[in-house]
Amino acid sequence: MNRFPGLFIVVGLALAFALGIAVERYRFSQNPDGTVDKQTATAQGLEQIAAHRHPAYVCPMHAEIVAQEPGSCPVCGMDLVPIKHATHEDSADETAPVVNISPDVINNLGVRTATVERTTVIRRIEAPGFVQQIRKADTTRFTAPVDGTVAALHFDSEAWLESDAALFEFRSPAILEAQQKHLALLSAAAGETQEPADAENSDNPVHSQPPRTLDDSRRYLSRLGMGETDIEQLEYSGEPADRITFHSRHPGRVTDLKVSDGAQVKAGDRLFELQGLARASVLANAFQRDAAWIHTGQPVEVRMPHVSGTVWPGVVNQGSVSINPNTQNIGVRLSFTAPVDTVKSAMYVVATVFGEVKKNALAVPREAVMRGQAQDTVVLALGEGRFKPVAVRTGIETDTEVEILEGLEEGDKVVVSAQFLIDSESSLQAGFRRLHRD
Repeated sequence: MNRFPGLFIVVGLALAFALGIAVERYRFSQNPDGTVDKQTATAQGLEQIAAHRHPAYVCPMHAEIVAQEPGSCPVCGMDLVPIKHATHEDSADETAPVVNISPDVINNLGVRTATVERTTVIRRIEAPGFVQQIRKADTTRFTAPVDGTVAALHFDSEAWLESDAALFEFRSPAILEAQQKHLALLSAAAGETQEPADAENSDNPVHSQPPRTLDDSRRYLSRLGMGETDIEQLEYSGEPADRITFHSRHPGRVTDLKVSDGAQVKAGDRLFELQGLARASVLANAFQRDAAWIHTGQPVEVRMPHVSGTVWPGVVNQGSVSINPNTQNIGVRLSFTAPVDTVKSAMYVVATVFGEVKKNALAVPREAVMRGQAQDTVVLALGEGRFKPVAVRTGIETDTEVEILEGLEEGDKVVVSAQFLIDSESSLQAGFRRLHRD
């Protein structure tokens, strides 16, 4: 009786061992229900790895999501799209393979391109600074040349007037008489019999004696207020007038106005002043890397924060005059002209120095260039949905353009939006190829 329990235990263990062996054989043996043996399972695993190296479908938004069968992306839910494998020609450059993208994906990504063109590229350097000194502005005082009438004023009291702007019209019989005598002298010089009229009794404080030569007459008309163009027009037309138009000899704003339209004035009466531009000296700061691009005589545009939209011209007087040991910025001396009532001493200004100018230079939009530690890259659009990252060497940069020294040719198309996604896809394909080769 006592030996049967032990026998049962031994038999039970033997049956369990045999059952385990049968189960293992069943798991790794070919059966009618579709199971495969262990060798076949290992082969299928290798095939899946190889298939992952050469996926047939990819997510258009997440390049790391690949598959052998159609489906949807588990991240964004977009349908996977077929991968168009590059040709032998496209695969020549393993570091940056050509990426093939369908028109639908191009539209979804918002891919935009621009043409590589030749243009003029100007290096602009921003240099903020402070006004150190202001020199006296040019000022012109206008008085009545002879007795007469201010026929018309052509300016607003607060308006800024440029050089050679019409200021006012002045009418006087003395002006008409002086022009008639000038034409008579001109006819006499041409051999005609007409003699200039006697002007000894003329009440004219500008010239006590009548002019006897054409040069004297021209100087006399100039003192009356006629410019060289006016005198030439008089000599050409031969038609005298009793009025002349006065013009500004320099930019400025009218101040101290003492007359109005139709005012009767005497010779020497004060009419108004034309307040011109003051010359301001500025000590500006620029980055040390820009020192080689700043030279004496370069043009400058100066902006004052309190005068929006107005630019004042200037010039570089001296570059790299000092260096700040704390900020490592260089000092630049420049000067510009502005209305005396606009610019003040110690005022903050921002200057733009126009450095090197490159004409007929290849350039691309600034957003097309992808910056890298070792090199800069752009994505070249080859057409028919094919894109390829290429390395470029850049030159002068502006706010909107970058000069291209190497890597592109005139007429090439470069991508200016979504280029980072295309470059990432190209890098991913290059990684797959290296993995397959290894």
